[in-house]
Amino acid sequence: MSEDTIGRVDRYFRKVGVAALELQGPLSVGDRIRIVGATTDLEIVVESMQIDLKPVEEAGTGDDIGIKVPERVRPNDRVIRLAAESGGIDLRIVLGIAAALVAAYLLLGL
Repeated sequence: MSEDTIGRVDRYFRKVGVAALELQGPLSVGDRIRIVGATTDLEIVVESMQIDLKPVEEAGTGDDIGIKVPERVRPNDRVIRLAAESGGIDLRIVLGIAAALVAAYLLLGL
């Protein structure tokens, strides 16, 4: 897997298990990320994210987002987006195809 640094941890909210991230690159729900620091090494799939407490599917450079994490992360830990292995299926593509098929089905009245 190739790696692409896309941000850093700004804060960790222990009671709710949420990391506040400052992004330096794009991030989407479904992306696989790795959070790495002096004592942190965590790999997760982004299941949801928020900007100003509102759910979003994508965020970009300069955005401050919150994501749920299963364990403690620390300020200044690096956030790395992991590229999918070649030959893997991108879930967003599959969902897009499924949505197009449903729309076609509804429009044709089948």
